[in-house]
Amino acid sequence: MNRLIRKWRLALRVLVLALTVAAVPLPCLAQPPGQPAAKPGLKASIPAVVHSVATAAAKPAAAQATGDVKAPLESRSFFKTTTGAVVLAVVAVGAGYTLYSMSHDRIPPRGR
Repeated sequence: MNRLIRKWRLALRVLVLALTVAAVPLPCLAQPPGQPAAKPGLKASIPAVVHSVATAAAKPAAAQATGDVKAPLESRSFFKTTTGAVVLAVVAVGAGYTLYSMSHDRIPPRGR
């Protein structure tokens, strides 16, 4: 019996070691060799962000100038849709069953 337990302990240790080695990322495989990691500073990345924000802001203005403006979507409340009503019904039934089962539980709580 004692030998059987020792064999299982060894097998579990080998399994844990294998899983640990498999889960640890290997930094040497993360980047091709010979290429240092480029870390641009904050000042180097600011112009790119400003350009992307300015481009995004210019698109709606250009659409208004050409008259190609779509009407805003009329959003309905989620709970007024059929799916929303079904979700509310399921939540209500679940809450009701929870309250019912709390008062009709066959096994009394330990504190009482």
